[in-house]
Amino acid sequence: MKKWMKAAAAALTVAGVLSAGTTSLAASAQPSKMFINGVYQEDVLVVNDRTMVQLRAFNDPKSFVYSYETATKTIIIHNPVQKMTVHLKNGLKTAEVNGKNVKLDAPVTVKAGRTYIPVRFVTETLGGKVDYDNGAKHIIVRTPTGEEQFKTLKNGDLAEARALAINLTRVSNGTEIAPYGEGFTTTYRFPKGEALRYFISYKGLETYVEINAKGIAEIKWQKDTLGENGEAGKEPKPFGESVTFIDNFMADMLNYGSVDSTGKYTELGVINRYIDKEYANVIIMPIDGETRTDAR
Repeated sequence: MKKWMKAAAAALTVAGVLSAGTTSLAASAQPSKMFINGVYQEDVLVVNDRTMVQLRAFNDPKSFVYSYETATKTIIIHNPVQKMTVHLKNGLKTAEVNGKNVKLDAPVTVKAGRTYIPVRFVTETLGGKVDYDNGAKHIIVRTPTGEEQFKTLKNGDLAEARALAINLTRVSNGTEIAPYGEGFTTTYRFPKGEALRYFISYKGLETYVEINAKGIAEIKWQKDTLGENGEAGKEPKPFGESVTFIDNFMADMLNYGSVDSTGKYTELGVINRYIDKEYANVIIMPIDGETRTDAR
């Protein structure tokens, strides 16, 4: 499988890696919305007025190997690239980094079997990045690989950027309409040469999405084409020329093609994933001759 296909299939996957006991919190509250690698985090904490990242969500197989030492109740993070080993223990306000103690803004906190560490430690020690959208009240955290993907999303390979874009959590700016029709097909439509805005059609619901400068996918418009739930947001102008990817997940088939300014569809390819196993989970395909025009 080509390198970009592997990246597309694995884009923005977040996996759990730790399990431990529980402890009481000095304080807990739900902060502004947090995103890790573009994925919205429903379960975050504030401890001693410090925002805490869920360690299991800060998952980056290329950069970190996590383990748990039962005998000493120690969480171990190994970074083979930076030759760094970190030891964490529940309740402590220090972390051991390559044998040296590093002070934490708030104690390592375990709640309901999930381990949380301060955002500052993630950014300053583990090599992550944190960004803030003060207007939307978003905290945006990216792992080292997530930062690479963010750069690709903004100005990298067009097909890979589109694959990343459709895997981002879609955030509504007001009323969000849920699909209720029947069907097993999802259609994605991008303007020719672009990756940062698209339409998605599913079960009679049309949704228009834009990726903002912080890498968050915002729902700008929705319309229930079946008529029951009406419309929300402002309908965008037509794309003109566009490319379309039609994913029938029940049949495990992918059809893709181009649409001209008059709305005429030209099929460019069909993939049967039952036969072509290398395309498992692939939705976005490169279009011959298409050049990216929306790089930032």
